[in-house]
Amino acid sequence: MKRIISIICATVAVLYTSCSMMPARSAFSADDTSITAEQLDLPVISIDTLGKEIDTKREYAPSKITIWDKNGELDIPETEVQIRLRGNSTLHVSKKSYKFKFDKKQNPLGIGDGSGKSWNLLANYYDTSLLRNMAAYHLGDMLDNLPYSTNCRSVDVYVNGSYQGAYLLCENINVNKSRVAITEKPELVEGNGYLVEMSRALLNHDHFEVDNAYYEIKSKLSKDCSTSIMQEEYISNYISKSLNVLRRQDKARAEELIDIPSLVDNFIANEVCKNSDIGWGSFYLFKDAGGKLTFAPIWDYDFAFGNYENYKGFDSPYGINEFDITTSNSNSNQWYCYALQNDWFREAVAVRWKEVSKQVSTLPDYVKEEAQKNMRSYVRNFDMWAPLGKEYFIETDSIAKFTEYQEHTDYLSEWTAKRIQWLDDYFGSEDFRNGVFLDENNRPIDSENAFAAINVRCYDISGSFDYEAIGFDVEATKWSDMTFRRFLFRAGHKYRLSFDIEGDPSTQLKYMIKASECDLDINDTVPVTKETTHYEKEFESDYTYFDYFIKIEFTDSGKVKVKNLSLVDITPKELVIQGDVNDDGQYDLSDFVLFQRWLLGSPTARLDNWEAADLCKDNRLDVFDLCLMRRRLIC
Repeated sequence: MKRIISIICATVAVLYTSCSMMPARSAFSADDTSITAEQLDLPVISIDTLGKEIDTKREYAPSKITIWDKNGELDIPETEVQIRLRGNSTLHVSKKSYKFKFDKKQNPLGIGDGSGKSWNLLANYYDTSLLRNMAAYHLGDMLDNLPYSTNCRSVDVYVNGSYQGAYLLCENINVNKSRVAITEKPELVEGNGYLVEMSRALLNHDHFEVDNAYYEIKSKLSKDCSTSIMQEEYISNYISKSLNVLRRQDKARAEELIDIPSLVDNFIANEVCKNSDIGWGSFYLFKDAGGKLTFAPIWDYDFAFGNYENYKGFDSPYGINEFDITTSNSNSNQWYCYALQNDWFREAVAVRWKEVSKQVSTLPDYVKEEAQKNMRSYVRNFDMWAPLGKEYFIETDSIAKFTEYQEHTDYLSEWTAKRIQWLDDYFGSEDFRNGVFLDENNRPIDSENAFAAINVRCYDISGSFDYEAIGFDVEATKWSDMTFRRFLFRAGHKYRLSFDIEGDPSTQLKYMIKASECDLDINDTVPVTKETTHYEKEFESDYTYFDYFIKIEFTDSGKVKVKNLSLVDITPKELVIQGDVNDDGQYDLSDFVLFQRWLLGSPTARLDNWEAADLCKDNRLDVFDLCLMRRRLIC
């Protein structure tokens, strides 16, 4: 597949429209009949901001809310709430998303399994079907090994008397007996429950890091500093061990630490949706006191179900999600990448798919039914906002061209039906059981050498980008440049960049591999000849970071063709990290202390990975191994 590049001026892959919520009007009566008089198919939520403008996610503002059900009957009379904006990239669009909190627990419109204080209003601005998140959460309900899936309902929203569009009212993910039902004893360490979000976008929050991803604890921790430090160490070590046993393909140990059925269902859900953001953010997991690491709930699917243009194959209902099998990209999900290397995990997925596929196959009809029964309200949303038939963000050309709302919902339904059928064939195949991962053209993916740039940004250049041969054929000027993002590098790992190049000899190609947060700067100038030549360079990264980029510049005007572009990790892979006796994927002082305690006979010292302590390679553990461990730390 080739994508045409025709960019004459400075352009980036993402364009934001910066616009605040419309100015607040004077307060209005909550029982204003003009609002319900306009009601079409959906329930209505009316927000009175008390004369203030809601323009930040950093702090809540007092407001009042009134809710009517789909029949126009009052569901929640005027009630005080605290409200703020929510989201990341959607903060910069005109149709805002909100998070609000009641003073006392409520269950608006009866959508939840119980009441709660915190609720979200999702604008779904980048999803012109308005139904992708709803479809994903409904899918989560079908997969009963996920202990909890977000309950939701489409609603019409008014702010200060003005219609704002169709939104998705849904539960906020938090600890609650009817949501994530885990123990809250923040004075304890192992006796406390932990709700955690994995992300690579939590730069401004307190977090810990495991295998080049950030984790933020979303549940309560102790107010005592020393206890909260122990709590963070406990859950971070538990997550490290759990990830590492998947990487080492240790089934018995994985079953001790991980709720495998929840990981299987979580993987199935994300493969049905073909979620592009699966490693970037909104990936939740929790561990209850005395329980195993559990993978739920699923969240954030506006860039799923084919609604993603910036990476090869994501618009297609066919092919496995490459971010689930390649660890080289910032959107890669390490849990899936490591789990899928295990024969027993793939077998568990195949067996589970047979159990749930019949029910999952009803999802396309669910989309059609929801769209049809509330069609008038959904159509009105686009009378308020930008008209259909244009590109909103990074959706595909095939989606952006639709000028009628029903075309969007038909596309979503048909895409989902094709996706489920492809997975039905694939999960039952020998290819999947044998670890052969197929792309959108049913060709095997070389997961060790896959080039997984999440987007391409260009300046003053025209031509085409070839997703099949992984390269580009462009007409460049000395002012032209291209940037490929986002790559994931690890400290101490070796990498190889290679490609084939030909074109006008007057045009040299200069590349730079950089990261804004790190000092790594690999660069070189490559001559261009009329005949195809092969270029290759190996280097080692001194830093661990998830957002490296390749920038390509041209020294003169002319035609340049590059193909077989590859940037791969060539570090020898060891399943056992020498010295890593606590099995957290790294060797450090904590391993030395644990092994020393074990040798001294401490009853609480457990070697989760005893083979890693046998540094003498004599199949026995003794003080000589301890001496070698100490030497490695000192060196």
